[in-house]
Amino acid sequence: MSDESEDDVKAISAIISALKPLDQNARVHVLEFVIKRLGISLTAEQAASAQLSDIPAFHPTPPSPSPTTPSGVVDIRNFAAEKNPKTINEKVAVVGYYLAHLAPPSERRDYLISDDIKTYFVQADFHLPTAPANMTLQNAKNAGYLNALDRGQYKLNAVGYNLVAHKLPGGETGGEARRPTKSKARAKAKK
Repeated sequence: MSDESEDDVKAISAIISALKPLDQNARVHVLEFVIKRLGISLTAEQAASAQLSDIPAFHPTPPSPSPTTPSGVVDIRNFAAEKNPKTINEKVAVVGYYLAHLAPPSERRDYLISDDIKTYFVQADFHLPTAPANMTLQNAKNAGYLNALDRGQYKLNAVGYNLVAHKLPGGETGGEARRPTKSKARAKAKK
């Protein structure tokens, strides 16, 4: 085996090892990011013509997190229904995730502004918050889902991303109720 072939096998092994613990959606997200970051352009023709003699062809078809339009863009209403956020802050995180990862390319960006609350809440079929939009974004920041950027701009942070990508709907704990702490249990018993 040539040095170049050994390097290829090592790289493939490293990628598989790194992706193995992730769920399917996270794997697709990571691969898409790496391809984009390295400036690699894959067309259907290139994928079909690529033939590896020693390794069977691998053509992943990423599972669609929700119904998509013919152009492959995810519809925010279906995505929101799938994620089923309960609180306003969770809904803001869903909108932030949508804008950063799933929106049509012309709308895609990695930050939220107050105008996005009304626009995307209506599109997602969420009830509009009673607080002003800028306060809604500030509350989501205070809840730990967003980071403040420039004045009036907020970006989904790792906590918000993980909430939408891995915890919604229902959470990883299966909705187990937390037990009250001893002090709360004692106070309740005294009543």
